Amino acid sequence: MAENPWAWQDGRNPYRATPFQILDLAPDTLGRAAVHARIRRRRQRVSRAPERNPLFGEQLAVADVNEAAEQIQDPRGRLLAELRTHRPERSEGRSRFAERVAGIEPPAAPEPPAAVRAQDLVRLAPEPVPRSFPRMWPHGE
Repeated sequence: MAENPWAWQDGRNPYRATPFQILDLAPDTLGRAAVHARIRRRRQRVSRAPERNPLFGEQLAVADVNEAAEQIQDPRGRLLAELRTHRPERSEGRSRFAERVAGIEPPAAPEPPAAVRAQDLVRLAPEPVPRSFPRMWPHGE
């Protein structure tokens, strides 16, 4: 199987500095008040001690936090940020699943249907009968 270049490597997300990472905010945080409170706390921490709140070894500025906050306020920007934010794969769950699936034999392939011949279809169709339809305009042509 080909290796996924976007999988977490050594505990690190391959997408660097997504808005959710900059804001230290989980994508599934519910409620506007909770989101705004988290953004406000992050902004304060970055403004007071940026060296204590690095992101992948780089110091953040308040402008970075403000830009990330704007991005997640916009529906399109939030969707893009959520798509770039993903959690690491659970190796234990995956291995348990792989163990369960490894013992299952695939079902046998069904027999392909026999070729359909026109003579067989003719026998299935009803006999044609003459039909008459009432005139739509009975008063002249």
